[in-house]
Amino acid sequence: MRALVLAVALAATPAAAVEFVQTSGRLSDQDFYRLITCAAPPGGDCADGIVRWPDRTVRDLRLVLEPIHPDYPKARAKEMLAALDRAIAEINAAGANLHLRRAPTGHGAPLRIYLTPAGDGEAIYGTGVDGVDDEIIGAGLTTVWWNDNREITNGLIVMAGDLPSPEIYPVMLEELTQSLGFLTDIRNPVYEQESVFSEDSNNVTRLGPQDLMVLRRHYP
Repeated sequence: MRALVLAVALAATPAAAVEFVQTSGRLSDQDFYRLITCAAPPGGDCADGIVRWPDRTVRDLRLVLEPIHPDYPKARAKEMLAALDRAIAEINAAGANLHLRRAPTGHGAPLRIYLTPAGDGEAIYGTGVDGVDDEIIGAGLTTVWWNDNREITNGLIVMAGDLPSPEIYPVMLEELTQSLGFLTDIRNPVYEQESVFSEDSNNVTRLGPQDLMVLRRHYP
């Protein structure tokens, strides 16, 4: 099961960003950063525009776990909540100029996390968001919206209802990191065990050296 990112300009219909770029060998920091932020192949042009949360928001970015659907397994919901708090701590310790904090369920926040009962290959339901409901989910789905200045204004992370326990935290860490403006994965065996942006791995539990570089460069 893999994650998908939907990139959405305000007042536009959701459209999938470039899902991944295939490369080989270890990339330079510059090439890795450009691939993750604008889907540029090494030495090539950007396929997508770069988006980021504005400084005034990301320095205290609130996120909230939405009320849990009654069909969602209660034991898995507890695992998801623990994974969310762990992922927040991992990102906050990255050395970037940002800070995430979880608001109580029921409070408004720019970044929302929804646990859908839908499993791998099934249609999401219950979010109430056009363009997200009815989308087919794999492991998770991250949607971000931005304004004309390419500043992210809000985001929604949806986590699948049938994720195996060992994959819950790695997928949560990936989705939460991607919601910060990193919309493209990398398909490359070098990164399968060391980057949360690996297209073909759901088992990375720490931000890798170049993941940290990307966060620090995007939010210096």
